[in-house]
Formats: sequence, C-alpha cells, structure tokens
Amino acid sequence: MSEDAVTESRLEPTTLVELCRYRASREPDRRMFAFLENGLEESDSLTLAQLDARARAIAARLSRQAPQGARAVLSYPPGLDFVSAFFGCLYAGLIAVPAPPVLRVGVDDRYARFRAIVNSCQPDVLLSNGSRLNRVDALLKDISTPRRPTSVATDEISETDAYGWNAPGIGPDTIAYLQYTSGTTGPPRGVELTHGNVLHNLSLILANGTRATDDFDRLPPVVSWLPVFHDMGLITGVLQPIYVGYDAVMMPPSAFTQHPVNWLRAISERGAGISSAPGFGYELCLRRVSEEQVRSLDLSAWRIAVVGDEPVRAEMIDQFSAMLAPAGFRREAFFPSYGIAESTVMLSGGPVEPEPVIRRFDAVALAKGKVQRAGPEDEVRWLVGLGQVHPSMTIAVVDPATGDPCAPDETGEILASGPSIGAAYWNAPKETARTFNATVRGHEGRRFLRTGSLGFLDGGQLFVTCRVDDLIVVEGMQHYPYDIEATAAASHPAIREGCCCAFTAEDGGRTRLVVLAEINSRYRVMTGPVPDTPPGARATHAADEVEEAVREAVFAGHGLRADDVLLVKAGALPFTTSGKLQRAQCRSRYRARAFATV
Repeated sequence: MSEDAVTESRLEPTTLVELCRYRASREPDRRMFAFLENGLEESDSLTLAQLDARARAIAARLSRQAPQGARAVLSYPPGLDFVSAFFGCLYAGLIAVPAPPVLRVGVDDRYARFRAIVNSCQPDVLLSNGSRLNRVDALLKDISTPRRPTSVATDEISETDAYGWNAPGIGPDTIAYLQYTSGTTGPPRGVELTHGNVLHNLSLILANGTRATDDFDRLPPVVSWLPVFHDMGLITGVLQPIYVGYDAVMMPPSAFTQHPVNWLRAISERGAGISSAPGFGYELCLRRVSEEQVRSLDLSAWRIAVVGDEPVRAEMIDQFSAMLAPAGFRREAFFPSYGIAESTVMLSGGPVEPEPVIRRFDAVALAKGKVQRAGPEDEVRWLVGLGQVHPSMTIAVVDPATGDPCAPDETGEILASGPSIGAAYWNAPKETARTFNATVRGHEGRRFLRTGSLGFLDGGQLFVTCRVDDLIVVEGMQHYPYDIEATAAASHPAIREGCCCAFTAEDGGRTRLVVLAEINSRYRVMTGPVPDTPPGARATHAADEVEEAVREAVFAGHGLRADDVLLVKAGALPFTTSGKLQRAQCRSRYRARAFATV
C-alpha cells in the first residue's frame, strides 16, 4: 500500500487496516480513545497517529514471530493496550483472537472461556502487556496445545520498530479476527470474520443510526464499559468509532458493575451521544442508581441508547425512561437491536428517533406459534421490536424442524443471509455445516445462517421471542423461560432478582418443568421449624414456604405446574461473561445433580 493510497480521500476502505491508516492520515493528532481507569478520571489516551505508529511497531515484531494467517490471542486487562495490539495483529496479517483477561486457574467463567478459546484456535502467539504476560503465559501449562505459543508483551515494543513495518497482502476476504460466541447454548465457537464482513456491518450500523447523528458538525463521543473481547464491546468501543469518526471513552466493566452511576456520569460529563449495553446493564441502573444521583446528571445529548438482548423488556424501557427523564434522557433514544457474533454483531435495529416499537400481541395465539395482534378482549403479550432489517440483508423465518418457510402469521427460527455473516466456525466443520449453510425454499443459491432464535417479522420490525433450545413446550403450548423466571423471582422476597432459570426435563416420557432459584444473601432459608429472627439478623424463611410461593406464582401466571423447585445459594447459576444465563449448562448441571440446595 503506497503512502498516496493512505492519504487519498477514500470513502470505501476494503480492509480495517486501510480504514485505520486513512483516519490517522486525516487527523493524526486527534485523541480518539480515552480510558477512565476507575470510571471517573482519565488515566490514558491515544491519538490516531499514536495508534497507527503503535500498530505498525507491533505488526513489525509479530511478523518476525509468526506467518500471516497465524492466530494471536489477546488477553489484556481493561485499557488501551488492547486497541493497539488488535490493530497490530491486523497490520501484520495475523488473525486477532480477543480473549478475556485472566490471572489464575479457576472455575470462574473468564478462565473457562479463555481455556476454550485457546483449545479451539491453537494460537501461534499470545499477547498481553508486560505486567500480566508471565501470569497469563503460565496458565497455558494447564491447557493442552500441540505447540506452545510465543508470548509477546506489546507495551514493551519500541515505536522505532514501526519503521520496519511492511503492509500485509490482505483484502476483503482475509479473516480479520475470530469472534468467539458467548457460550449460552454450548462451548464458545470462533466465528471467522473477514475484513469485508466487518466493514459491511459497520456500514449497516451507520445506516441504521444516521438520523440521530447527521445534525452534528462533530459527532459526540461514545462511552462504553463493555468488554472488548465480546462482539458488542469490540464494535461499539473500538471499531465503530474509527469507522464513523467519533471519539471513544472506555472504562473497565467492573467500574460499571460496582457503581452503575459511573456509566451515566461519564455520558453526562462527556456529552456522549451513543452508548450501548445489554438489557442487564439498564436493569442494574434501575436497581442501584438513586434519585439524588439522577438529579446530578445531564443526559440530554444521549441520542442513541443501544440495547441488544433477546428479548428486550418493555417494562425496562418504561422504567428506565421514567427514572432518567429528570436528567434529560429521552425515551426516543432507545435503540432496540438484534444481532449475534455470527453476523459480526448487528442484524436489525432502528430506526432512530421514533419511540421504540412496542406492540400488543395475542398471548394465546403466540403460545400456539401464531402471530396475531391483540384485540380489546384478548390476553396481551407486549413485545419490543428489535428493529428493521437493512436491504442488504435477507431474513427468512422457517420451521426449525423442517426448514420450510413459515406463513407470515407464524413464529419460526430466524435465518439470515448477507455480507455481514461470518464465513464459518474456526476448526469446527460439523457445526459450520449445520449453522452457516442452511437453504430456504424460494431463495435458491443463497446460504443462510441459522440464528437459533425464534421470532417473526411484523410491520417491518423483527421480533425475537426465544432461543429455539430454550423454548418450553407443555401439552402443545409454547412458553418462554424469561416469563416464568421473572414470575418466579417476584414470587418471594428471599429470591434473588434476575437469578432464576426455568427449563424442562424428560422423566419417563413425561415433561417436567424445573425452576432453579437463587436465594438472596440477605435472607436465610432452612428446612424444618424456623426460629424467630433476632434484631439485626438476616430474615429467615422456611424452604417449603419459598418453594410453594414459586409454584403458586408460576401456576397463577402461566397455568403451569412447577414439578421441581430447587433453591440454590447466591452465585450458583452460571452466567456468561456478558451477563447471559447459561441455560444449557443449568440443564446439564441439573441432570448431573450438581446443584446443592440451600
């Protein structure tokens, strides 16, 4: 690539390397990235010129360590070292593999994810910063790999190495990075995302969000606490800012989870226009941000509040909008969307500015797999639309068992086709064939991605109802686990909010409904007679009382009998590092009788 090609006014880069070098040539002194170590004070920053120089220096070193197409696992603590290392991999033609930061062997989700990623991609290089590298490298002794990867501390590479960089021979079809799935339905799998896949998805996101940003002379910044080893965090906090041209303010996920107001305060103080979170992020604010804290905020510049979940709760949108209205937050800012790692990140979203699309559907019809708007006398189920589908993408709704297209008034599995869809799962041919190579009658010649989600299209909006594997079917009627879990959690004060799991188990040909419920650590639950609670001590409840409350609530709310209610200690249920409940693992642990009741 010549320097003329870099400085040329180029609207359509063909690789992420061209994109980054183009930005750096146009605004070299622009501080595009800032990092808030504790969620409050800025502790580090990165100009575009510094990013380009660091990426070239890292790439020059990596090119001496591994050939193009080799895998490089990136395991960094929160900070900007990851950004330079990620682009350093791309500048070298290596396949970047974002992984969680880990320091020790253990049973926590981050180590399990790190171990699964390393076993899957068999990396040639392990990247971290100097203060962490030896400890991360030591973890590889507990992971069986055919060859030990070369460890590189990227923050110790001299910028003078940048002069030894040679542009790699890459193009739109070159794999840029492996985005590992969250692991909600099984082991994490590495999605092969090409430069072309990613650039198309970045353009799709921009097209869906243009109306909210086209009236600014300079785009307001984005604020992100999302982990960069997850798809939403990587796109929102690192790649989309460079593609669109807005600054990025990042903070550690722990700075948000420990003090959710830090996220809102950063948006307020920086005048951020865009910020994203899964549903649990907004829910955490509802539980732990006080009215007094809200009065200190100014969120009037927040134009796009992306929420990516399945499903998005209408109640959350109502409650969050009402709570933050005194701070200038507008309900119209909510941008419900749907996407998965296999589609880079986004499949549907928007439009911006109108209020989120929330529609009334006939709950009885939905339980039978039918889509019907609710009438005045019908039992209502409110569903949030997860946005429009860009014309460059094709969505089909099919019967998950037969693959036949569903009628417009039927729910089915959502299949997707288009340039944002990844090429395959790394080193997993059977899973690739099943997931990425579906065909649909009427769309001959196209390959479709099986998303694993059930839903339907209605009035231009995509609605997602449930994961195919999580759907609870009892006596021919469909029930969504999220609803049953919410009912169970609200049935008794001793149950921890958001920490229930509902699924079915087969027992001698009969389908049994199982509900797992975590007990809030502020309460004690015990069998047998319950003694009086001394002043200041944790309230104590009988286990039978709590279990019966769950059964009564589930029957009253859903007409279902909970055959088995297990009360487990706080933290017993497995969640992914992105906050999603791992229902498949819950089912597996239940079958193995691995849950200890309180």
